[in-house]
Amino acid sequence: MDFLQMVMATLGGSVVVLAALAFLGRSLTTQLLAREMEDLRSRLKVEGDSVLESLKAQLQHSARQEDRQFQLAQVMRHYQGPLLHAAYDLQSRLYNILARRFFDVYLVGGLPEQKHYAQYNTAFLIAQFFGWTEIIRQEVQFIEFEDTDRTRRLSELRDEIYGLWQSDRFDDPLMIWAGEQRGIGELMIDSSGGKLTCKGYANFLKSYGANQELLMTRLTCAVLASANAEASSHDRLIAIQHKLIDMMALLDPEGMRFRAAWRTKV
Repeated sequence: MDFLQMVMATLGGSVVVLAALAFLGRSLTTQLLAREMEDLRSRLKVEGDSVLESLKAQLQHSARQEDRQFQLAQVMRHYQGPLLHAAYDLQSRLYNILARRFFDVYLVGGLPEQKHYAQYNTAFLIAQFFGWTEIIRQEVQFIEFEDTDRTRRLSELRDEIYGLWQSDRFDDPLMIWAGEQRGIGELMIDSSGGKLTCKGYANFLKSYGANQELLMTRLTCAVLASANAEASSHDRLIAIQHKLIDMMALLDPEGMRFRAAWRTKV
C-alpha cells in the first residue's frame, strides 16, 4: 500500500469513527435532554401541586374568616340592640330615682300598687341588664367592633359596672355580688324559642310569683332597702348611671335609637 492509500485508509477509518461518535453523542444528548425534561416536568408538577394546595388552603382560610365575620355581625345585630335598650331602661330608672325622687314618691309614699311596681319593676330592670350581659357572655363572650378600641372600652365598661354593683366602698344597701349578678342573669334567660333571650316583665312576675328564687328575693329586698336609705348613700347608683350612659354612647354613637337628650348623667 502506497502512502496515499495509507492516508485515505487512515482518514476513512477516522471519519467512520467520528461519525459513529457523533451519532452516539447525539443519541446520548437526546436521552439526557429527555431525562432532564422529565425531571423538570416532575418538579413543576410537584411545585404546581404545592402552590395549588397552598392557594386552596389560603382560600379556605379566607372563606372561614369571612364566614366567621358574617356570623359575628349577625350575632352583634341580634344582641347589640337589646343590650342598648337594657342599658337605657336601667339608666333611665336610676336617673328618675336620683333626680326625680322616684323611690320617695312611689315606693315610700305611693299607693300599694305603685309601691309594688316601683319595687318589682326596678328589680326587673336591674335583672334584665344582668340577663342580657349574661346572654352575651354565653353566646359571644363580648361584642366585637371593627374598631378594637371600642371593643376594649365596652368590655371595660361592662366590668366596671359589675365592679360598682359589688363594691363594698359604698354605704348603700343595693350591693350585688358578682356571682349573684351572673346568677340573676341566668334566671332571666329564656331559651324556649331556640335562641337565648331575656324574660319580659310579665314573665318575670309570673316566674317570680310561682317560684320564689332566693336571688330575686334578695334583689327586691335590696331595692326596698335602698328606697329607705338616706339620699347621700346613692353614690353607687350615680356611678352606675354614668357608666350606663357611657355604654350607650359606644353602642349607639350617632344617637340613632336614643338621642342625646335622653342620655343625661345625674
